[in-house]
Amino acid sequence: MIGTTNIGLTYRPTDIIDDGTIVLRSSNIVNDKIDLDDLVRVKTQIRDNQYVQPNDILICARNGSKALVGKCALIGNMEEPASFGAFMAVYRTDYYKYVLHYLRSNLFRNVFNDSNSTAINQLTQDMLKRAVIPFPPFEEQQRIVDLIDKLLLQIKDIERSLN
Repeated sequence: MIGTTNIGLTYRPTDIIDDGTIVLRSSNIVNDKIDLDDLVRVKTQIRDNQYVQPNDILICARNGSKALVGKCALIGNMEEPASFGAFMAVYRTDYYKYVLHYLRSNLFRNVFNDSNSTAINQLTQDMLKRAVIPFPPFEEQQRIVDLIDKLLLQIKDIERSLN
């Protein structure tokens, strides 16, 4: 096992208050980054494993739109404690850069696209725990991450030049 996963916080509408603890939701993942413009804050009991930490991978685990299930972003240093909502999951690993790219890959999307669940589009804890992640030596992981990051920058440059 190269990481752990946790499901998010369940809260009631009456738990929402202006000066409570931040709860990250799928709307806080914008263009593969954490966006703090649309925040919900709550005052409720939060377990230790429901607080995000730097380098956690926040994942949309359930959504009415299958296209949004699996979208993910890396948590940076938060200015204050934050949790994550019930339809979200956090994956915690020392290999977060590599695993983040894997979670965004079509190879991983096949894990839940082939799911037999028709009630709700979801990525279950069991799916995350049982996912087989190709795991090369760390130096090769770093080479792969560097190459993907370089190619993504080139794509963004091309997109900007077209606009």
